[in-house]
Amino acid sequence: MSEALIFSLFNLMARGLSSAAGLLLARAVAPEAFGEYALALNYAVLLGVLARMGGNEVLLVTRDGASGAALRRWMGVGISLYALLAIGFAVGIAPLLGLSAFIFAFCALRAAAEQVGLQMINSRLQRQERLGRVNLMTVLISLAVAIAVACAAGPALYHQGVALVTGAEFGADLTTPAGMFGLAPVPTFVMVSAIALVIVMALGMWLSRDAAADARAEADVAVGHEGVGRKGAGQRRLPSKADFARGRGFLYNNLMSFAYLQAWVILAGLAFAPAQVASVSVVTSIVFALYVFPTSLYRYYLPKLTHGDARLKEYLVIASGFALPVAGGLALVAPWLAEHFLSGAYPRLTLTLRAFALVYLVHAFVTCAFTRLAALRLNGKRLLCQSTGATLVVGGGLAIAALNHSLGNASGDTGSLLGIDLYRLFLCVPVAAEVVMLAMAILFQPSLSRGGKAHEDNAAASA
Repeated sequence: MSEALIFSLFNLMARGLSSAAGLLLARAVAPEAFGEYALALNYAVLLGVLARMGGNEVLLVTRDGASGAALRRWMGVGISLYALLAIGFAVGIAPLLGLSAFIFAFCALRAAAEQVGLQMINSRLQRQERLGRVNLMTVLISLAVAIAVACAAGPALYHQGVALVTGAEFGADLTTPAGMFGLAPVPTFVMVSAIALVIVMALGMWLSRDAAADARAEADVAVGHEGVGRKGAGQRRLPSKADFARGRGFLYNNLMSFAYLQAWVILAGLAFAPAQVASVSVVTSIVFALYVFPTSLYRYYLPKLTHGDARLKEYLVIASGFALPVAGGLALVAPWLAEHFLSGAYPRLTLTLRAFALVYLVHAFVTCAFTRLAALRLNGKRLLCQSTGATLVVGGGLAIAALNHSLGNASGDTGSLLGIDLYRLFLCVPVAAEVVMLAMAILFQPSLSRGGKAHEDNAAASA
């Protein structure tokens, strides 16, 4: 339990630092500029989820997960696919969305390093039980983003902070961010963070080296493919068909997870004004930092699920015990702090934060139920739950976006229909989706005796 807590708390600390960096950038720049950055980054992250193809989970749970060759193969395939997706998006879609080509290009570079390379490197380190190096990588990622904020708006943020604490007044030349390299703050931030994360990814490749394990894995592969011939040997440079099939299963799961929170920024961009998009992005940044705790716990327990219900009870106790006080405190205190820190520049921030605090609370229990389903190998039912939630989120968000525009609110102001605030309705959709998924996951939970029988059947099948 102590290892699980340390592993998850380091992930929470790293994500918290990254979220704090995002809040500092949101304070330093106009909501419209921050909204454009949030849209570009979320589209880039979505491409990263597609390009990974579940490779990070495959490295985590397969016997070949400790192999350096497997890591290089998955990263090579993932980053190559990501490059094709990013070029196609930049040429065919980004201009239609009004995204800056410069901002999207560097957001794509950042997401390629963070969502493809670093995810797989961390999976390999975790498979090697090098949790200290995993924690180091997560902290370095957050520090890279913090350095980018300092380059983009450091002096201005310093003077803004002094003014906020002491009440002193400074001129506009001191409190307005200037950025570096002759660029505006947002382009400076995305460029520095992208370059820094690429450097961190290179460092992670060096830290994940294990010559002895790699030699053993390569020897096992050579023995397993003995007599295959030249043609088969050339094909071994890519992951096997079985690996790709397993990765597709994890890919579906990751796409469903993306729809619950991060895709909400994209859906808000289709429905509302850039300033409101920025509000949703600020809130999702805060809440996503809290999501890291139950989800990183899940990743910690994923290789250990065959140990039975004892480890799952640990998960339930830690995740549930953490979710209740944090979500309650978030709902009560964070809206006031965020409004005060951001000087009211982001409209409807309090309403959005309260809604997503409720989403986080329900999601913690949904993740616990999914862990139980995964332990019993009921992955089809788990996927059905997540597919239902993703359909509700994406379908509901797109329906409200279409309704908002059909009412003549092309300017992005919040629409109304028969006195209903569409923005409030928009925020209710993810809460409803999480409640539906929780109900389905609970219904799919078998009895303990049936679960024990399932474990026995799985053990017999594996034997």
